[in-house]
Amino acid sequence: MKIYEHKQDFTVKYCDADFKDEIKPSVALALMEEVACASADELGFGYAFVKPRGYAFMVTNIHLQFFRPIRLGERIGVKTWPTPPTRVIFGREYQFEGEEGEILLNATSRWCLIDMQAGKVLPSKAVDNQDYSTYNTRKLFSEVIWKLPVFKPCEGELRFTLTIANSEYDHNFHVNNTRYADYCFNCFSVAELKDNRVKELSISYIKQCKEGETLRFYRKRAESGGWLAHGFNEKDEVVVQSHILFEE
Repeated sequence: MKIYEHKQDFTVKYCDADFKDEIKPSVALALMEEVACASADELGFGYAFVKPRGYAFMVTNIHLQFFRPIRLGERIGVKTWPTPPTRVIFGREYQFEGEEGEILLNATSRWCLIDMQAGKVLPSKAVDNQDYSTYNTRKLFSEVIWKLPVFKPCEGELRFTLTIANSEYDHNFHVNNTRYADYCFNCFSVAELKDNRVKELSISYIKQCKEGETLRFYRKRAESGGWLAHGFNEKDEVVVQSHILFEE
């Protein structure tokens, strides 16, 4: 039996690229979201399954490793497959390939299924139409540190403040996960990003943010290398954490 994976081809458009003519990290996340949703639809637990039940899948963690910049105009293949879930965590792997089969990016993510009315995490058995014994168990990373270091606002450097507006929303009526990547990278200037490329990116989504909330984004050097960029709400609660590792 053929091992399941879902694949789509994309071309990096002008609106996908940054000032270096390279794909934005947020666009990489958007392509991952696109193939993940299409894969879930294909397997029978996508939007048509969760919406009538009042459920929604929420991504909690994402880790990406970039092997080289993905450039404007490139034709890339993005493939994904879900891994067998634990009691409450659904895993999903992603791989970006160039036209010649070169691996450009590996990524992994964790998701939870939420009862939107009750606001509680559901067990994976709530998806009752899957045979997980047939799932692809291949993981692209032997180990991922999901728990990122936390710092207080007073320990970091304030970079900017924003108020959430309607353009950040997705169909779950909260800020879409891809937008947080833009927020975290906005903690760096053009001059700082000009001579550095992203090697690794980890994001943890802690709290949902709604229209009208004001977020403050701080950055701090990580003891293990790279940078931590975190967003805080008006109560000084962390809403999103990121760890970004650059390479000159």
